[in-house]
Amino acid sequence: MNRRGLFVTGTDTGIGKTKVTAGIAAALSRLSREGRFPVGELQVWKPVQTGVPSAEDRDADSYRLVAEGGLIRQSVRDTATLTYPEPLAPWMAARRAGETIDYASLLAEGRRRMSGGSFLLAEGAGGIAVPLTETKLIAHLAADLGLPALIVARTGLGTVNHTLLTVALARQYGIRVAGVVLNETSAHAAPDRLSIEENAEMIASFGDVPIVGVLPWMKQTDGTASPEWIETVCMEMDWTTLLGE
Repeated sequence: MNRRGLFVTGTDTGIGKTKVTAGIAAALSRLSREGRFPVGELQVWKPVQTGVPSAEDRDADSYRLVAEGGLIRQSVRDTATLTYPEPLAPWMAARRAGETIDYASLLAEGRRRMSGGSFLLAEGAGGIAVPLTETKLIAHLAADLGLPALIVARTGLGTVNHTLLTVALARQYGIRVAGVVLNETSAHAAPDRLSIEENAEMIASFGDVPIVGVLPWMKQTDGTASPEWIETVCMEMDWTTLLGE
């Protein structure tokens, strides 16, 4: 199992997976510079993104990962390998664009990015059961890359079921789950602290998986690395457990 990176996935779409991934990138860069969790060169990769016209679009995950992650040495264009305009699962988005995703080439690209010794943060599209091609799910890519998974989940009602299903499917495909981070997705109707703690306890107990962080909702930044968000991610994540140190 490769410990030089993480495959970030989610229990659903719209759960703040990109925001969390960018926050982790920025936080890890800072912690590494301080010598606390040295990971060396860090790279963020979005294998496939959909729902935007180009990688440079300000709403694209690739743009946000670079901007909010403070990755000044990484170009937006190089961050995403494939981009499709239709907001659909990659398989269908590619088909509507008249293309077929070459899974072998995508896997080779991921392995190339890992070969130079970089710590790779790969962010999937939606959850791990999302169809990537006609025969492959996002789970196949995570498993074939050999990266442990970080699952981003909601804090509120329904998250226990969604998270346990995601954990079970990951293990079915031979993916080690490094941990779960609970992320508040809205300032409105946020669960009370006791409910969040109870959800975390149930996920940890039934999923036999560590909860490596509980992140509060924070207003979206305008394409910049928010110092407040970076500090929050630095402080609220269990880096020792997450990174397998």
